[in-house]
Amino acid sequence: MRSTRRAAATILVVAITAFAAACAPMYAPDPATVGANGAANWLVTQFDATTHLIPSAFVPGSPDPGASAYAATSLKITGVGGTTASAAVAALAPIVDLYVKDSGGNDKPGSLSRLILAIESIGGNPRAFGGFDLVARLEATIRTTGPDVGLFGVQSPTYDGAFRQGLALSALSLVSPKPASIDPGAGSIASLPAVAWLFSQQCADGSWMPYRANLATPCAFDPITYSSPDTNSTALAVLGVHAVGGTSPVDPATWLNAIRNPDGGWSFDGSVGSPSDPDSTGLVIGARRALGTFPDAAAISALLAFQLGASAPAPDQGAFFYPYGPPTPNLLATNDAILGLANGVWPQVLNT
Repeated sequence: MRSTRRAAATILVVAITAFAAACAPMYAPDPATVGANGAANWLVTQFDATTHLIPSAFVPGSPDPGASAYAATSLKITGVGGTTASAAVAALAPIVDLYVKDSGGNDKPGSLSRLILAIESIGGNPRAFGGFDLVARLEATIRTTGPDVGLFGVQSPTYDGAFRQGLALSALSLVSPKPASIDPGAGSIASLPAVAWLFSQQCADGSWMPYRANLATPCAFDPITYSSPDTNSTALAVLGVHAVGGTSPVDPATWLNAIRNPDGGWSFDGSVGSPSDPDSTGLVIGARRALGTFPDAAAISALLAFQLGASAPAPDQGAFFYPYGPPTPNLLATNDAILGLANGVWPQVLNT
C-alpha cells in the first residue's frame, strides 16, 4: 500500500513539474516590461533625497528641472516610483520660471510642455501650478504673425521646430477641458494654426526636418544648418499629430520603415551605415505604435541592446547608454527608451 502511494505521489509530482515546464513560456516576463521597470528603478536612484530633483550634470549644486520633469513622466509610464515622481513635480512648483524662461525672459514651449506632461502624469492641474496657468502660457507662445504662424515659441526653430511643436501638441492633448489651440469645434483639426504649421513642414516622403525655412525647397541635407530629415523630429511630429486626433498629409510609416536598420533599430538621420541609437529607436517605436504598428521583437531587442545589465556596476544597472563613447548611463537615452517601451500609446498612456 505504501509503495503504491509513493509511486502515485511520484507520478503526480512528475506530472505537475512537466505541466509547469510546458506552461512556463506562457508566463515568461515581457522583455519590454522588464526593461522599462529596470530603467525606472535606475531613474529613481537619480533623484536627490533632499531636493527631490535630479541634480544638474553641468551646474554643480543645481537641479536639472528638465530631466526631472521627463523622468517623472517615465516613472508614471512604468508604474514604478510613483512617490518619487509626485515629490519631483511638487519640487518643480517653486522654480517654474527658472525652468521655463530663456535668457531673454521668453517662455520656452518645450520646457512648458515637459512640465505640463509631468503634472498631468501625476493627476495634477497645469492650469494652477506654482501660481501659474501653464496651459495659457504655452498657448500664448503661439506665433500669430510672420511666416511661421502657428509655431510655438519665439525662439529659433532651426534645430527643434517640428520636435517642440509635436511635444507641445502632445502636452496640450492631455489637458481637460480641451485647450482652444487644439479644439477645432465643428471644423477640421488641420485648420488650427498649430496643427497647420506642423502639416506644412512635412516632407514629401512623410518625414520631418527640424525646420524648413523655405517650403518650396524639397527636404534634403542643409549644409548651412547641417540638418536633414530625422527620426526624432518625425517621431515627435507623429506623436503630436496623433495626440490631437489629426492625420498627417503624408503617411510617415513608409519613410520610417524604409530607413530602419538591419538590427531592427533606428538612427538619428536614417542614413546608410548610421548605427542605431536608443533615443531614436525608442522615439520611433513610440511613433509607430501611434500609427498602429505594435513593436516587433527585433525593435525591442535593438532597443534593449543599449541597456546596462548585470555585467555593469550595480549603480548603473537598468540605465540606457548612448553608443558613442563608453557605455555609461545617460538620462535622456533612458527616458526616450522608456517612451518606446511603454505599454500603450504616448502621451495618452500617461493618463491611464
